[in-house]
Amino acid sequence: MASAKHAGPIPKLPNPVQLPNVVVTRRTKGTFPVPPSPTFYYAGIQSIWLWYEVPLSTLRAYLNPLGMTPYNFGGKGAVNINFFNAAAMYGMGAPGNQGIGGFNETEVNIVGFASKVADKVQQGMTLEQYLTAGDVTKRIGNYRVWVACDDAVAVAAGRQVFMENKFLTPYTYNVPSLNNQKAAPKQFTWDWTCQDPKNPKVAIYGAIVNLDGLSPVPGYMTEVIDLSFDEKSRRPVASRRNFLGMFDTYLQPGVAKAVKMTYGRSKHAMRHDMQRLVGRHRPVAIQKFESPPCILEAAGYYADE
Repeated sequence: MASAKHAGPIPKLPNPVQLPNVVVTRRTKGTFPVPPSPTFYYAGIQSIWLWYEVPLSTLRAYLNPLGMTPYNFGGKGAVNINFFNAAAMYGMGAPGNQGIGGFNETEVNIVGFASKVADKVQQGMTLEQYLTAGDVTKRIGNYRVWVACDDAVAVAAGRQVFMENKFLTPYTYNVPSLNNQKAAPKQFTWDWTCQDPKNPKVAIYGAIVNLDGLSPVPGYMTEVIDLSFDEKSRRPVASRRNFLGMFDTYLQPGVAKAVKMTYGRSKHAMRHDMQRLVGRHRPVAIQKFESPPCILEAAGYYADE
């Protein structure tokens, strides 16, 4: 809020606002059953994708044994690293568990499709066309090589319902949002670290993304198809994820310098796969999605003036 010699009926806001830093050690005690649901609903999400071009031969080694094929974008395949913050309302609560889940994830994805439907897959798309309009046939999707999540409930649901290769691990992050309007020069900077599940002092990977100076292309990718692999049936499984809004896609040459990716000392297999798939290569595109808020509350004012 702008300062003024006479603010009228506006109380002065504290600078900065002091919030409690809650350190929670989560310990689970048994499990409890819930009815299966064919759809998972997000209350809100803020997501950023880093897109990389990767040799098709590298991606075939991951997908072909699972009955999937990497999509050919003009001689190259595509990998994306998707980090997001999300919230969900579970409809049940108790002391110590408010029934509202906040969770953060990294999806390490390879763009591909089930090999058996190759003759039905739209061919000839460029990566730019795919990122701004999506695949309207809904055959092409993101195979989730790894999903690293910091919420035990989300991990359990992801593994049991969506057959994700998902594990529990902590995060440290500081990203711009409506409730975290970062000061210049970091108002467009995303910063996050995915820690090792056994030793939080050791990182799997970290990323800093600075979108300052970049202009996005708005687009609607329709449904995003997520691909998993069912170990029991040995078949690929797809699920449709609807992002209810527009994507911002950054395609300028400056994207390559906007991202700094680092790898930690974790021995987790996710780090090894990220280094094999992405390594030190520069991204060719960045995407961002932020769901709008449903309620806004403005700052207070003195009601007796």
